[in-house]
Amino acid sequence: MGRVIKVAKPFVDEEEVKAVEEVLLSGRYVCGPRVKEFEEKFADYIGVRCAIAVNSGTAALHVALASIGIGPGDEVIVPPLTFFSTVSSVLHQNAVPVFADIDPESFCLDPSDIENKITENTKAIIPVHLFGNAAEMDEVMKIAKKNDIRVIEDCAQAHGTEYKGKKVGSIGDAGCFSFYATKHMTTGEGGMITTNDSDLAERARIIRNHGMTGRDEHVMLGYNYRMSEINAAIGLVQLKKLEK
Repeated sequence: MGRVIKVAKPFVDEEEVKAVEEVLLSGRYVCGPRVKEFEEKFADYIGVRCAIAVNSGTAALHVALASIGIGPGDEVIVPPLTFFSTVSSVLHQNAVPVFADIDPESFCLDPSDIENKITENTKAIIPVHLFGNAAEMDEVMKIAKKNDIRVIEDCAQAHGTEYKGKKVGSIGDAGCFSFYATKHMTTGEGGMITTNDSDLAERARIIRNHGMTGRDEHVMLGYNYRMSEINAAIGLVQLKKLEK
């Protein structure tokens, strides 16, 4: 057999082990202080007011789309070169993914083709910052503003990437990050939504937690997309290492 070349290798040491051990011994595993701290520190790192932790990057995309009201018959413009979650999250909302071409240099959405794909049913664009490359966000945002379209940045492969002095995930209506094991930083499984829209953030927090606002008060359709304290504890350590 030939030598196996791994796609990625997580940078993990005793600091993550100790962080997980502390959570296990604490007896508190869900919706605790570490998730809150991870949200706050990740928001500070990206440069946004709000961050909402979830249990995967796919969940982040799904919740973000649900939070801006994407539903049956709505069209969402996506690139054809991306991981499947960019498209499946649209389908989970019974919406229609519409493919626009990519730029051959960056492999990200080509703004000139976005305009070709806009119809009266277009409600959102998901530019994917692929392989650490930032999409051409000035043009994307200009097109979105002109056509009253929401923008959700897929930042699953671009933790820390900057576009003209701003970190990706701080430019559109929302940014969605993955902390899967192959990403620049990992929590094993996990995701994060970043936004400056406090109303969007509040809806996202409700949707990720079964649509609940109180112990047994369900106000909308939601999902069990919460991040655990164990994942958040790992994330806090990994975030400190991210720039390195």
